Amino acid sequence: MSTRLAENENASLKEIWTQELLDSQPEQECDELVKLAAAICGTPVGLVTLLDERHQWFRSTDWLKRRETPREAAFCAHVVRQSGLLVVTDSFTDPRFASNPLVTNEPGLRFFAGVPLQTVDGDLLGTLSVIDIVPRLLSEEQGHTLEVLGRQVSARLELLLQRTALEQALKEKEEAAAGLRASEELFRAFMNASPFMSYIKDSAGRLLFYNRSFAQRFGVSEYAWLGRTDEQLWPRNLTKSSRIHDLEVMVGDRIIENEEQVRGADGVIRSLRSFKFPCHDSAGNILLAGVAVDVSEEVAHKAELERYHRELEEANNRLRKLAVTDELTGLRNRRAFEERLVMEFSMARRRNRELSVLLLDVDDFKKVNDRWGHAAGDEVLRRLGTILQTTVRLPDLPARYGGEEFVVLLPESGQESALGLAKRVMSRVAIEKWENAPLTISIGMAAMDESLANGYQLVERADEALYAAKRAGKNRVVVYNG
Repeated sequence: MSTRLAENENASLKEIWTQELLDSQPEQECDELVKLAAAICGTPVGLVTLLDERHQWFRSTDWLKRRETPREAAFCAHVVRQSGLLVVTDSFTDPRFASNPLVTNEPGLRFFAGVPLQTVDGDLLGTLSVIDIVPRLLSEEQGHTLEVLGRQVSARLELLLQRTALEQALKEKEEAAAGLRASEELFRAFMNASPFMSYIKDSAGRLLFYNRSFAQRFGVSEYAWLGRTDEQLWPRNLTKSSRIHDLEVMVGDRIIENEEQVRGADGVIRSLRSFKFPCHDSAGNILLAGVAVDVSEEVAHKAELERYHRELEEANNRLRKLAVTDELTGLRNRRAFEERLVMEFSMARRRNRELSVLLLDVDDFKKVNDRWGHAAGDEVLRRLGTILQTTVRLPDLPARYGGEEFVVLLPESGQESALGLAKRVMSRVAIEKWENAPLTISIGMAAMDESLANGYQLVERADEALYAAKRAGKNRVVVYNG
């Protein structure tokens, strides 16, 4: 027979034994066979052992408390070196075992009989043995029965290994399936949360996937168009160019950016900027993936933005000819503000846009100068200028209006938006770590309406609101209400 040890199988059995998992029917039968072997042979102990290159592990009847011994001291190591039954009637008289520590020390073994356990492929698992602390003879019938029981234990152990392997395979399969489901759910959640329209087509142009934004854009359910082609969905004049781009992407294996005109669920034709790129499924089939974003407003406003930029550039050219910067704060000065005010007021009036002004004043600024000097007052103004520069929007214009007064021009901002900015500025001032003492500001706010003849009246209204804030106790925002 083979003397090759089934190390992987033994490791699995040892792990099961260590975790005390032998509680189902096949393992119970092994325990019962061990007890039966001891009863038939008339010994107090029967045991099943597993062997590796250095140790043996075993399950036995309750008489033997030890669960592991070194390989070199194991009687069972001699069993696997020969074919069939090994019987030691008296270890004291057997030169192979007379000095064995299991003989000379606890438990003082005198009698041993064992048969090898092996798989159907001939790989050794261990032994089925019976032992006693007194010399004993084994009859021919008892020996034969022990060999029969050994074959039964081998079959039970191999069944246990097969069942464990099957359970592990099933567990891994379930984990893999759960992982695939989780991946698919994560993919769908990610794609559906995206603000962009996304889709995947096969090489024939059939839709395999599209996300929620895509479905909402065209007024369909998330599965209604699956399997349908461009020819079934779009007008012929749009289908031809789209299909050409799809083929260019898949054949050329490259990304193509394109602007397409598509009619939505509301019947309106919108401009979509799409990015198409190739991808492959698990079988290696080439697919077409695409993402698209609605740029209709961008296209519609492009001409207006270009005109606005030209007007703004012309205004900037005029401003560059002037001394437009306040030296202390780095903000625009009053002259620059008033130039911009005239332009923004005229543009707001012609295009029916919103326009607002904030007028800010440092509360009790004179006390700062009187108590800590003008240098401290200048530092307060510089830091307030920095707060304004880093708080306002890009189109807004903060400026030093004079002394401790500042003004902010807010194009395309109504009362609500301007009030929000005013509160953010006050919050920044409140949390700023001023060098000498806490600082507060008062703000007056005014928004444009049809009754105004020019931008200066808008500033005057903001000034009235500022004085109202001062009278009301300072450190607040007051909106002009007429």
